[in-house]
Amino acid sequence: MLKYYIFFFSILFAQNTITIDSKIIAQDLERPLLVRFEPDTNLMYIVQQTGEILIKNDATTLFLDLSKHITIKPMPDERGLLGMAFDPDYSNNGFFYVSYVDTENYSVVSRFKVSNNKLKADINSEKKLFYFKQPFNNHNGGHLEFSPVDNYLYISFGDGGKFGDPFNHAQNKGNYFGKILRIDTNSENGYNIPPDNPFYGSKYEKEEIWAYGLRNPWRFSFDAMNGNMFIGDVGQDSWEEINYLEFDSAGLNFGWNITEGNHCYSNPECDQRMYIEPMLEYPSDAAYWKSMMGLKEKNITGCSVTGGYIYRGEKVKPLYGLYIFSDFCSGKIWSFNQNNNEIIEITASLLSSDQHMIASFGEDIYNELYIVDYLGAIYKIQQGK
Repeated sequence: MLKYYIFFFSILFAQNTITIDSKIIAQDLERPLLVRFEPDTNLMYIVQQTGEILIKNDATTLFLDLSKHITIKPMPDERGLLGMAFDPDYSNNGFFYVSYVDTENYSVVSRFKVSNNKLKADINSEKKLFYFKQPFNNHNGGHLEFSPVDNYLYISFGDGGKFGDPFNHAQNKGNYFGKILRIDTNSENGYNIPPDNPFYGSKYEKEEIWAYGLRNPWRFSFDAMNGNMFIGDVGQDSWEEINYLEFDSAGLNFGWNITEGNHCYSNPECDQRMYIEPMLEYPSDAAYWKSMMGLKEKNITGCSVTGGYIYRGEKVKPLYGLYIFSDFCSGKIWSFNQNNNEIIEITASLLSSDQHMIASFGEDIYNELYIVDYLGAIYKIQQGK
């Protein structure tokens, strides 16, 4: 297991020698959180926090409407429709998976099926795989990804919210909070638990757990080349972090709420040796509420990490092999080179100087990358001129 520790602010302003830019693919959206691409056609599906999944082709088509299943407030919080993933065998079985927080504040992960009309989901086909109560309105996680190596579905959940994980959820393997789960969806009954899961057969620990000790994993991804996992984990007060898991690593503890980033959280003399260090961290120095109100801050790095992807496409050669990630509060975007631990800010190359709130990145079937701006637009990253 490789370990990294980077004083992010010491190299944050490395000279930008990458020539890239972006183009708008969709705009005038309502709280977009995610984009997905149909495995055969590369058709783009836009997931909005308000409950709609839209298909973007020549026109914009409503694929699935879950707005009556969720609660959306005028001032956004962390609930709503949060995740989507296509089954690896979607072209044959028509299955896709979504995660959302319902009107009773339950986290739900469900399987749906496309209808005979390929541009419409069958809303009556819902089969719930996970359904459990959230104690608060934040730290829901809710991201879904199929691994390109084992084809299992991985699911993230946050620690349940509030401040400092008051119920110590993330360190308790008897619940789903603060965890990455791993399940086999190739089952008529919903899912099976892979026998090589680290807690398979346990009476006291959730068998679905793959990794734990996370605060609020907001977007994780797999390297399309080898299945290694990158996890953006939102910090509490001081540190935002990116965590790293090699494909065959399981049962690892990332330390929350004992540690935050590479630092002791509540006890300044904690023993950090039993926890996995972040691949990188950066200071959480912005005000979240100012970001949500559209107020710009000067000389800040961010306050809510947005995990991204290792670029494995062919059209933007300067980015190949680099990890692209962002911060929701500052709208800054960075590239990270694992080979030399170099971080370069590429915000100016990709986007204008206007305010942006990066909710996610997306990866199409050709491994090209997209930027999801919560303020209502989708951008495709492309080679600069």
